[in-house]
Amino acid sequence: MKKDWRLVFLALVLSLVIAAGCSRSGDGGAPAGQAGSAGPGAPGYPMELTDDLGAKVTLDKEPKRLVSLSPSNTELLFALGLGDRVVGVTEWCDYPPEAKTKPKIGDLRGNLEKILAAQPDLVVASASLNRDMVDRLRQLGMKVLAVEPQSVEEVYKTILLVGRATNSLDRAEALVAELKGRIEAVQKRLASVPPGKRVRVFIEVDYTLYTAGPGSYIDDLVRLAGGRNVVTDLRFYGPYSEEKVIDLDPEVILAVDYYYLPPEKKIEKRPGWQAIKAVKEGRIITDVELANVVNRPGPRAAQAVEALARAFYPELFR
Repeated sequence: MKKDWRLVFLALVLSLVIAAGCSRSGDGGAPAGQAGSAGPGAPGYPMELTDDLGAKVTLDKEPKRLVSLSPSNTELLFALGLGDRVVGVTEWCDYPPEAKTKPKIGDLRGNLEKILAAQPDLVVASASLNRDMVDRLRQLGMKVLAVEPQSVEEVYKTILLVGRATNSLDRAEALVAELKGRIEAVQKRLASVPPGKRVRVFIEVDYTLYTAGPGSYIDDLVRLAGGRNVVTDLRFYGPYSEEKVIDLDPEVILAVDYYYLPPEKKIEKRPGWQAIKAVKEGRIITDVELANVVNRPGPRAAQAVEALARAFYPELFR
């Protein structure tokens, strides 16, 4: 049965909205990703880590059986070379291709019975999307690491946190260095474009005019790719009006999920939108292959920045 990708993405976006309103360190917890006291050895089990819910997670030994409750976390585990340890993923975990072969533990909310049957040593979850499941699993005494990066910098912290937890810190540090290097290379190419001249972008998360403002992961990608988000009066994610978009007159519309729209919903057919510069010049970025790369905060962050920068400034990336 064909999956409704738009509904899944909206669920993910709503989870980010919830997470954005929460403190990154919980109630008096340490900053996200900070390692606490650890025993001798490297990495030093038992170890204590603080996740993005502010929870203290104590790991007595190196986890060998891993369950992921979100596509971005699945991508991260595989990027760290831990695919052979993954014993459960969601139905939506489709990257890398090897993830599709892993046992399914339900949809994005997870199935408690299937998770328990997988007998994981560690569950890597989304701090907001999986919050109820995280609480249930912890009540049963299971080890759960809940993460929720809201920017590329926080993606780096998440990579290092999961790397520590899984005795893959060297691999995590190498991955972070690679991502930083690729994004720095993009910044060098963009150096010739003055800040005030950078392309003005409207981010269309969904055709109901759900958008992403400052503080959101997609806004951070746009910024790193040399774009200026025209929406400055909305934090994180939320609804916007067609009239406001017309008044803001963006030069580019980023609508990576635009491919699924029925003809009557097409952006260029909206009343008054023909006057928008992005519509007049045909600068509507839509790419089914790019959708998951942009929407998932994880190890493909540099790929997202590179793709957006090429779309914003094709003359600089030939």
